[in-house]
Amino acid sequence: MRRFLVLGVIASAVVVMGCGASRQSGICGDVNPSASATGDAASLEQEAEAAWAKRGDLAEAEKAVAKWDQLLKVDPSRADVRVKLARAHYFIADSHLFFKMEVQRDEQAGAQMLDHYQQGQFQAEMALGQKYAGYRTKFCARQPFDAALQQLDKDAVPAMYWYATNLGRYALQKSLVEVLNHKDRIKAMMDTIQRLDPAYWYYASDRYFGAYYTKIPFPSGDLPKSAGYFGKSIDGAPAYLASKVIFARMNLAKAGDRAKFKQMLDEVVAFDLSQAPEIEPENAAEQQKAKYYLDQIDVLVEED
Repeated sequence: MRRFLVLGVIASAVVVMGCGASRQSGICGDVNPSASATGDAASLEQEAEAAWAKRGDLAEAEKAVAKWDQLLKVDPSRADVRVKLARAHYFIADSHLFFKMEVQRDEQAGAQMLDHYQQGQFQAEMALGQKYAGYRTKFCARQPFDAALQQLDKDAVPAMYWYATNLGRYALQKSLVEVLNHKDRIKAMMDTIQRLDPAYWYYASDRYFGAYYTKIPFPSGDLPKSAGYFGKSIDGAPAYLASKVIFARMNLAKAGDRAKFKQMLDEVVAFDLSQAPEIEPENAAEQQKAKYYLDQIDVLVEED
């Protein structure tokens, strides 16, 4: 569990892509492929959205991914669909396969998670390449990554976020070498997101930096600074339960604050999911994580 949710942290301090990382990726190939199938794109999109609305069921989430994949074969230019796929791949790994791997110790689920994170990263990266030629040109020419990021605007934030998040989770799951290879680029993207649209995905950049500063300065981190960022994320979007879960798991557990750890996760468990219907499946998964962490409190929280 520690390895997984260290994402926000290690995926924030040691979870970000570096400028020296390999650029032999999809974005540097053909980002505007020809259609490889025929079909009714509108119907496929409608079916995907209907399945996605029921994504709390793994089979429905996988159906949504399959329909969006089919749609891209009919119309490969749909960068917006690629962003949806990036989010969907992340959700399946983070909200469904997570429990199979961490709780049930299903090794196959771990391999499946890696694949979903990798696919999510690929789709989001392709979306950036399709919509921002300047970014693609500088990135593939191996220019400083900051120069590539300067080609992006607020509309790029969704693709950038799901790219960075999937990549961070993939690296964390894969190996420490992958984490170190990608950490600088992920942080640079999160810096850019915080500048362009700090409220995106329920104050995701603040949540990221909250996790980041539990490890940086390495290894003790700066827990008060971390708590400040987590506070901004929670205050900005109190109905997004992942912020509280990650805060408890990464900051409060490390601080040895058993009382606040328990209070924070109890709040998550008690939350009325109907208050945020648009993210009910995500919040339901966070409630499961909160219960799991509470059960593990004696292991996770080392009091002084």
